[in-house]
Amino acid sequence: MQLSEKAAYIKGLIDGLELDPTDKQTKIFKLIAELLSEMADEIKELEQCYDDVCDQVDGISEDLSGVEDLLDYEDYGDDLEYSDSDDEELAYEVTCPNCGNVNYVSEDALNDGVMKCPECNEILEFDYNEDELDESKEEE
Repeated sequence: MQLSEKAAYIKGLIDGLELDPTDKQTKIFKLIAELLSEMADEIKELEQCYDDVCDQVDGISEDLSGVEDLLDYEDYGDDLEYSDSDDEELAYEVTCPNCGNVNYVSEDALNDGVMKCPECNEILEFDYNEDELDESKEEE
């Protein structure tokens, strides 16, 4: 039985008692029954809004999943071009020793010496010298 049906049932029970309409207790019972009915209606409306919001969140989640797939470097890593031209930033391939995830980092991130693996949150530390970077640029 739905809340609105229960509230209507209680109101019917109160009406069926044939209480004196001028009695204070009768007025209280009728006000309580009316309040229950209004609360049941509001709850039904809130449940509908909740269902609508859940549907919207599910839709957003699906859309976001599609965007995440487009941004996944593992899937598109082979298509990345490495260039040190002014308009494109040079990217370096770094493999996480913990999970094996291949990450692409900029020279600035490499200069920072530390990054967190987006897959497993392992802290990756970089130890290199500038000559090694220059040699890898010349090879490309």
